[in-house]
Amino acid sequence: MRLVSVQVVSAAEYRGLAQRQTQRELEIPAPRGRILDRNGEPFAMSLAASTIYANPRLLRTAAERDPSISATTVATQLAPVLDMPVDDLMAELEKDQGFVYLGPRQRPRQVGEQVAALKLPGIGVLEEPVRMYPSGAVAAQVVGFVGIDNVGLAGLESQYDRLLGGQPGRLWLERAPGGVTINTAPREVLPAAPGADLVLTLDRQLQHLTEQSLADGVRRYGARGGSAVVLDVQTGEILALASYPGYTPDAIGEAAPYERRNRSVTDMFEPGSVNKLVTLAAALEEGVVRPDTSFSVPSTYRLGPETYHDAVRHPEETYTVGEIMERSSNVGTIKIAQKLGPARLHDYLTRFGIGQLTGLGFPGETPGLLAPVDEWSASSLPTIAIGQGVAASLVQVAQGFAVIASGGEWVQPSLVRGRLGEDGKVHQIAKQARRRVVSPHTAQAVTEMLVRVVEGDSGTGGHAAVTGYRVAGKTGTAQKPSETRRGYEPGAFIGSFVGFAPAESPSLVVAVMLDEPHPYYGGLSAAPVFSEIMRFGLANRRVPPSHPTPEPNPAAMQVMETTTTETFTAASEMASTRSDPPP
Repeated sequence: MRLVSVQVVSAAEYRGLAQRQTQRELEIPAPRGRILDRNGEPFAMSLAASTIYANPRLLRTAAERDPSISATTVATQLAPVLDMPVDDLMAELEKDQGFVYLGPRQRPRQVGEQVAALKLPGIGVLEEPVRMYPSGAVAAQVVGFVGIDNVGLAGLESQYDRLLGGQPGRLWLERAPGGVTINTAPREVLPAAPGADLVLTLDRQLQHLTEQSLADGVRRYGARGGSAVVLDVQTGEILALASYPGYTPDAIGEAAPYERRNRSVTDMFEPGSVNKLVTLAAALEEGVVRPDTSFSVPSTYRLGPETYHDAVRHPEETYTVGEIMERSSNVGTIKIAQKLGPARLHDYLTRFGIGQLTGLGFPGETPGLLAPVDEWSASSLPTIAIGQGVAASLVQVAQGFAVIASGGEWVQPSLVRGRLGEDGKVHQIAKQARRRVVSPHTAQAVTEMLVRVVEGDSGTGGHAAVTGYRVAGKTGTAQKPSETRRGYEPGAFIGSFVGFAPAESPSLVVAVMLDEPHPYYGGLSAAPVFSEIMRFGLANRRVPPSHPTPEPNPAAMQVMETTTTETFTAASEMASTRSDPPP
């Protein structure tokens, strides 16, 4: 009866028990794919490393058979190779376990070779891939990082973990009850499938230069931090994406969340006057104004309970739409927005991509903030028209300017060109969306206005000029919402400049944002950083100079430098009249 029970009734149960006692399954790590820049330069790659382990039970069995073997003798030989105290090793070797790691994992490969050469009983070496970041801090917030088990935890390493990680393999071994592997027994191997290489749109050289310029600007203007984006106008490809301060991959544990975030994508801010691009483009497209339409513009303008100020005090004057953009007049922009109306302004903000995800799919990406038009208050139209009460990421703002630079078409931005195939070609992962936002005629009219911002005698963006090129762009200065109460943080501002060049045949969009710079005005802090990055970018892309060659406008520079104190006073007064937080 017992034989029948074992061989028939409980056969499956005993067969499973035998397999668990005699068979061992090991996972074979898959080589993780590389992350490369657009030119094939590596941002991330994997190298073979050695992890040292022990089977204390097998060591105990060997010691019972051979008195010369003990935990002490083994620990003494391992200690100098692993750079560990003998007592710490003995504590691990004397555990009643079948598997323990000896010291940190993923040691240099030569350490594993030295351990294997000792041929110590119960001691083994696992080959594991270790992730390396040869570019160091360059693009670290974009690339992200992996954990000890080579699983992506942040950035593109996380977003494309399945593609990069491949499929681990399996190795099945037979072993004796004591744990000794039976070398003559058949082995079954399922090979690991390597991960794919990921090719980015970033240019490592331009990324490095952008990060350097941004870091210099943050330090020069005493800012808390800053971000910058360089965008290819025609393709929507992001060539550089920087935030400072950042971190180095080997010190990720010491970095604060602010330093780890890819803030150009994950953080939103109120864009201020750079948002006037949308307001004026919408009004021109809808035909409510022409570039030469005139408005009577006072220095202050009261709407309901609120009073709005231009940055610089002036007598009531007549400005055309072009002059309103050139002078960055808040009052003039609000008057244009009143002719446009809330529904159409909201519609165009949406068309330009505000309040929506860009399609990058980057972990933690913000859609920005744009309240539904039926929730707008009486102060929403004038406030949003000048870029407060609405929020966007720096990539979204850059993409809005790319609409004008590309002749009126919105092109979905991209960070990844595709995966590198076995044929050596880059295979696109996803198609980019495109849509018409404004007509080429409107885009051209807005471009000429933006050129006046940089080159005009009354322009606020003179410091953004790049010798040899016509630059079209816009300054922005916006108050920061308080993190602790309703309203805005006193004295805290975001300074920005966004633009493209060459104006007659746009190649690049560059967007720069500085967090609490001094001076806070975008034309004095962000614009010089923009100029340096744009100069690098145009040289990097081998874009020929404009003809005729423009020079930075001294008159515009003087206007900027002599009105800083007055601007600060006027902006402070505007802050005092605004108590409502963003919608």
